[in-house]
Amino acid sequence: MGENHCNSGRLEELIQRALEGDPSGEAVWWSGRWITRGELNSMAKEDERQLSEAGFGGGHRLVTLVPNCPAFLSLALAAWRLGGTIVPLNHRAGSEVLLPTLELIDPFSVVYLEGDGKTAESIGSYPSSSIVADGALVDVVGRAGAERTDPDMAVIFATSGTTGLPKAVPLSHGNLLDNVEQCWDFLGFSIDDRILWVLPNFHSFGLTLGGLLGLVKGARQVIVPLFMPPAATLEAIHSAGATVLLLVPAMVEFLKRAIQHGAPRPETVRMVVTGGDRLNLELDSSSIEYLGVPILEGYGTTECSPVVAVNKNYDERKLGTIGKVLPSYSWEVRDPQGNPVGPGEDGILWLKGPSVFGGYYRAPEVSSEKLVDGWYDTADVVRYDEEGYITVLDRVSDLIIVGGFNVYPQEVERVLNQHPSVAQSAVVAANHPVQGEIGRAFLVLKEGSSATAREIISFCKGKLAHYKIPRRIDFVDSLPMSASGKILRRELRDRS
Repeated sequence: MGENHCNSGRLEELIQRALEGDPSGEAVWWSGRWITRGELNSMAKEDERQLSEAGFGGGHRLVTLVPNCPAFLSLALAAWRLGGTIVPLNHRAGSEVLLPTLELIDPFSVVYLEGDGKTAESIGSYPSSSIVADGALVDVVGRAGAERTDPDMAVIFATSGTTGLPKAVPLSHGNLLDNVEQCWDFLGFSIDDRILWVLPNFHSFGLTLGGLLGLVKGARQVIVPLFMPPAATLEAIHSAGATVLLLVPAMVEFLKRAIQHGAPRPETVRMVVTGGDRLNLELDSSSIEYLGVPILEGYGTTECSPVVAVNKNYDERKLGTIGKVLPSYSWEVRDPQGNPVGPGEDGILWLKGPSVFGGYYRAPEVSSEKLVDGWYDTADVVRYDEEGYITVLDRVSDLIIVGGFNVYPQEVERVLNQHPSVAQSAVVAANHPVQGEIGRAFLVLKEGSSATAREIISFCKGKLAHYKIPRRIDFVDSLPMSASGKILRRELRDRS
């Protein structure tokens, strides 16, 4: 089903055209003021000069450990002009997560915000550079001997794979441009829009729609570095007159609560789009009451740059579905044997098209499992109706989605098992009214050892990103096992 469209060109070419076409025009709202396209272009040119002088060039990878800010955009533009690749990582992830990922990525340099000593400490001995949030690079320390990869690789998103070890998804300029163009047309964005960019840049939904779409197409962006506290996000929406909000469902609940406590109610919003997690349908009425418009729910996966399907407008939406697949994809719903199934039947969603990545970074075995004849196996169980509207039923993997962010149990378990009192651990999803899901850990303690839930949670801090830390701890005598010795997670999930 569907059809393929080819998208050529590079991100920096289209972005530069948009910046130079209207240098005095407003580009991004940041910390109470609008930065012009000309200013952003000047920042990028200075970054390009410094990177080039330090030896950065085609095929090098630049890791960024910065929150959303104008400097992230100008730095990405500079790196692309030089034929390099941007690798946005979570600056709050902690060294336990960052160091294995940095080893996999082999960066030319790691960039963090000037004065952020905590992040600087978390990257070990890797060469690092600093940048000002609304300015250019301060200094560049790089490793010119870093291996070079394909210059067409625009961004690498690093996640923990299902093994708990780092897994990296490279996306080409063509992948990202196709997704930008498709979303722009399908959702009916306009150059008059002011798009809220609060979803983090290391999240593909945040970077493609929040960071790149406005920059490529010439719309304005309202940049907020961190969503919390939500009252500050609402102040930014109000002050900058944001018209489009890109959110994960949990954010709608937090914005509602902040408005109930006196934060300004948005008056300019014309569209709210959610993704990254299943939508609690009760949030739709909250969005209408507090944000002024209903929700357009969508679905994506990093491997697809990321948007796959979305409800395209309020007249045609079907609440409870993720809408229709974007036109540039071919798609099929298949049974476990790989045969296509019809409307109303459950199956795995498979996708093919110019937004689909070409394989995992330095992981050919995993790539060959997930990509078959150019088709990508999402491992998500879905059902579609006669009109092509899709409902996501479940995830085949044990993935936990906390407030729109992916949490892989094995990564969390690896940290829990480092605790001196823990003999065994298993982490599963538990439903949560605000976050959608939270991690629930079942722990078997070593004989003669003791620990409290508070101690376990404290132990995880600094070793895991905050959303990955289990919020519920259960101490048990043993974990349910299959005959082959596998932990029966489904049994644990069913426990009250």
